[in-house]
Amino acid sequence: MNLPKISIVIPSFNQGHFLEQALQSVLTQNYPNLEVIVIDGGSTDGSQKIIEKYSDQLAYWESIPDRGQSHAINKGFAHTTGEIITFLSSDDYYLPGAFQDVADNFRKHPETGAIIGGFCFQVSGNPSLSPMIPPFLHGGSPTDLSLGPPGKYRLHQVATFYSRKALEKVGFYVREDLHYVMDRELLYRVCRQFSISLSPKAYGVFRKHSASKTSSNILPFAKEFSNLYLLSCTGEPRLDRKRKRMARYRQSRGFYKYAQVAKPASALFALLRAAVKYPRIFFQRGYWVKIFKTIHSIFK
Repeated sequence: MNLPKISIVIPSFNQGHFLEQALQSVLTQNYPNLEVIVIDGGSTDGSQKIIEKYSDQLAYWESIPDRGQSHAINKGFAHTTGEIITFLSSDDYYLPGAFQDVADNFRKHPETGAIIGGFCFQVSGNPSLSPMIPPFLHGGSPTDLSLGPPGKYRLHQVATFYSRKALEKVGFYVREDLHYVMDRELLYRVCRQFSISLSPKAYGVFRKHSASKTSSNILPFAKEFSNLYLLSCTGEPRLDRKRKRMARYRQSRGFYKYAQVAKPASALFALLRAAVKYPRIFFQRGYWVKIFKTIHSIFK
């Protein structure tokens, strides 16, 4: 039985303390038709030695300075030859059996643009995983994810695998002007033109740690995510109103999330900005509970 080749691109920079687990999670899948490409940005933390340890199992690797994660992903894409393609952040990892399930699903649904499974969270330093979070996409596909509404989808990059034909049609790249949501922008492109198949199996683990880009840069992440909806505007007034509403919602969510970790005075200001961006949260009980708790923290 001929299994489709799966190409995995792993961009990395100074994450040697996570990189080996990411590599092992790929190489121990026992999937026979695998292509692994590691693009390291010239790390100075010993990552190169870790990569060299597995070099005989890699199709290609390099360790030279680059222009960031998106550039590294694109360099890796250029070396892929597989029928199924994805990229894995070096601080995340796959769960056993993921690749076989991906291959089985692609063979059942050859027309699909992507197979997306479930994922788990892991807080760094804690060996336990969160319960599996299943993929969700309301209304089926193809679809324009930039139109919302909030909660329309729950699809994570660590559990997303694309078909080569889909990437070749929508653009075989991630945008290098994006630093946080390049994965979502690619997903949006694919979802507009292809059906997406969802698997109930958990494919990967997204690691939460203080140095991760999304954890340490909450407001810049929210700003870029917000702009992603504006980038999708087409000039059609009715649809663009929905995209602009989603842009405001994403910024509001960013302020709200920032309020969870900020000092009380900054948290209160962030909560007020969240409501300015997306006034609908005024009607949510949890918002006012957070407001009162924050005010109490300031004056206690």
